[in-house]
Amino acid sequence: MALTVVQIDAAISAVNSAGQSYKIGDREYRRGDLEVLRQMRKDAIANERLSSKTIFQRVRFGGIT
Repeated sequence: MALTVVQIDAAISAVNSAGQSYKIGDREYRRGDLEVLRQMRKDAIANERLSSKTIFQRVRFGGIT
């Protein structure tokens, strides 16, 4: 089961505000795993963009992200 951006944002927020760890289902994330959560968020956003069925795509100017 892939996590959604909303779920990942909740995990990041909880770790930042509540303490050292946060649990989603059977997975537990620790403060040191914030970079993992951030990478998961980037991947989830990319997957959502790829799976959207619109003819228009968001374009960013001024650098590669």
